[in-house]
Amino acid sequence: MAFLVVSMTANAETIVTNDDVQVENVGGVDLGKGADEDDRWSMHIAVGVDIPVSTKGLDFAPFRSWDVNWTVVQYDWTPKNAKTTLSAGLGLNWRNYTLSGHDMMFVKGNDVVGVIGREGKMSELSSRVHTQSLSMPLLIKQHFGKNFAISLGAQLNWNYYARLSNYYEMDDHEIDDQTKKIGERPITIDILGIVHIAKGFGVYCKYSPMSVFKKDKGPDFKSLSVGFYF
Repeated sequence: MAFLVVSMTANAETIVTNDDVQVENVGGVDLGKGADEDDRWSMHIAVGVDIPVSTKGLDFAPFRSWDVNWTVVQYDWTPKNAKTTLSAGLGLNWRNYTLSGHDMMFVKGNDVVGVIGREGKMSELSSRVHTQSLSMPLLIKQHFGKNFAISLGAQLNWNYYARLSNYYEMDDHEIDDQTKKIGERPITIDILGIVHIAKGFGVYCKYSPMSVFKKDKGPDFKSLSVGFYF
């Protein structure tokens, strides 16, 4: 990942707008030109923290909850003599949502996920929900200068895998309890915004208005992710 970040910082392609002001097609690893001079292929990484919102009483730990996006390939089209770039990508998204403290844990019972207090002699409890998704970001980027641009759009996610993870110690034994088939939503849509503030670097904000779980299959909470975009 460190190699990719360094490569992304070094790979930003210059495009020329209709007022002869050069701007950078900021961010990402340049994978080469498309069929003509107006398009290119690129790759991107975004790393940030997940901040669950509308949690209805649940207490999460944002700095132990992570959002990692790897856009494996993205098609970028900038019409000739324009400052706007349209993009469509395909990649992977890994997310987790970790309960704060060491007193509460996710459990699945009767085909429904709930949250209960720590049981018996458990210690050093860490409880979280993991999701893995095939993602498709669709973005419109507007350039405002050589190295500054703003992207807005949506990210479609196919959530092909999810699990509960409970790590704890009991009677001097470390236990890693994993539960799959937790009733996650198979398809979700996020709202995505990126501010490109330097060559190959930016910050992003992603709001997920759809709960991780299907209705009546688990806690209903939304999430907001913020972090760095390369």
